[in-house]
Amino acid sequence: YTYYHSVNVATISIAIGVGLGLSPIELRNLAVGAILHDIGKLRIPAVTLQKEGPLTEEEMHEIRKHPAYGYRMIRDCNNISTSSYMAILQHHERINGEGYPHGKKGTDISLFARIIGIADVYDAIISLRPYHDAILPSDAVEYIMGGSGILFDPEIVKVFLRKVAAYPLSTCVTLSDGRPAIVVENFEDCNTRPRVRLLSEETPTYINLRDDESALTLTITGVLNI
Repeated sequence: YTYYHSVNVATISIAIGVGLGLSPIELRNLAVGAILHDIGKLRIPAVTLQKEGPLTEEEMHEIRKHPAYGYRMIRDCNNISTSSYMAILQHHERINGEGYPHGKKGTDISLFARIIGIADVYDAIISLRPYHDAILPSDAVEYIMGGSGILFDPEIVKVFLRKVAAYPLSTCVTLSDGRPAIVVENFEDCNTRPRVRLLSEETPTYINLRDDESALTLTITGVLNI
């Protein structure tokens, strides 16, 4: 899980970085920090990471050490930039100061950490884990929006909403009327209501969930693994 999660977080972070106009070197350093953001979990017992049900206070305290563990593992690598390993250290900081390990606020948190923090939360909550069910990408987007200006940098959230599609192209979904469909187009200004092609029709039939007046009451209620 941690491997795939790290790849996903790097991909999402790069998309946000492109939207922010970062240079190629900055994007490289962002990607390195993102793909290594959870490397400190190598120091956490697997039984704790994979535990089903609530963690004890002691277990939670140990898990919250992983950013510092990762920082210490990476900071002396000569070919990894300061911006990359500071992102590893700070990716669980939140702009209201309620994150960890140091309770940093606002722009005291590095830009890369603020980007990776959003990507990390988004991918984590849409993924099935031993201690929680996956939620729909659209619900995860709503969560990120709800945390804008509180947990997450609002300017980065705006870019996230433009650049990260809740339902990527070729995702198979279930509509609220029960019909299966496949996503064929996304819209930056409305990333939870794509254009889809119905899979239940012999003749290609498309529905634009953003613009079709007949589809105003339709929503995506599930993702199909086909």
